[in-house]
Parts: sequence; C-alpha cells; structure tokens
Amino acid sequence: MNAQLDKEKVKYGVCIVLWSFLASYFGQPLIHGNQDAINVIVTVFSILAGFLVAVITLIGDPKSLPSGGWQMARLGSDLTYNRLVRHKWLFKGYLITLFLIFSSIVVKGRFPTTQVILEYIYMFIASISCFISFKLPSALMELQKERIEHEIQERRKQEGIDE
Repeated sequence: MNAQLDKEKVKYGVCIVLWSFLASYFGQPLIHGNQDAINVIVTVFSILAGFLVAVITLIGDPKSLPSGGWQMARLGSDLTYNRLVRHKWLFKGYLITLFLIFSSIVVKGRFPTTQVILEYIYMFIASISCFISFKLPSALMELQKERIEHEIQERRKQEGIDE
C-alpha cells in the first residue's frame, strides 16, 4: 500500500508529543500528593471516555454510508473505518491514563519512586489525549456536514433535480 504522509498531521503529532513532554515535566510536581488534582483528572477522563463511546457509536452507524452501489459504500466505509480507528486509539489513551492513575495510587506508600515515574507517564499520556481531544468538535462538525450534504443529494435525486 502506497500511503503518503500528510505533513501537517506529522507536524501536529510532533508538536503534541513535545507539548506533552513539557506538560508531564512541569505538571508532575503539581499533581504529586495533590488528591484534588488527581480526582479532577480522573473525573474529566471518565467523562471523556463516556462521551467518546457515544461518538464512536455515531460514527459507526451504517446509515452514514453514502448511497449508491456497493462501490460507493466501500469507499465510504474506508473513511468511516479510519475515523473509528483514530477514535479507538483516543479511547485507549483515556483508559490507559485512568489505569496509570489507579496504579500510581496503589503503589503510593510502598514504592515512591515508581509512583513518581507513573505520574510522569500518565501526565504525558493524559496530555496527548487532551490535545487530541480538542480536535473532536471539529471532527464531529465535519461528519455532520457530510451527512447533511448526503441528505441534500438524496432529496435532490428523489425530486429529480440535477446538480
């Protein structure tokens, strides 16, 4: 398969990783021993995970495939599948963050060095997930725009109006 890299996406990915390293480096001392901050992170990521399940359900709806023959449906399914894969990885980022927070709480008193390492890691993954989550509203808007355009085309066909 001959896939071309989208340079803008690569730059965005590199920036996210760099920003996440900085957020982890400067954020870990702020959350270490701060149970309120940890509770906020857990609450936010739990809510985001639930929201993302709804988004994945919306995106995976077979009614969103373009009308026409099976070839049109196949082309549309590839786009849908790619979106689902991206959202699946974001969902896993949320769950990994929550698991690492749980793990750091479990090892809290017994293994303080391990706790600090886990805090750096979950701050890094939480930052990546958070930065990627900022693109969710625009992705949902794009999906709804496509569905509206699809519906308009269908109604035009039903009324016999040429484009």
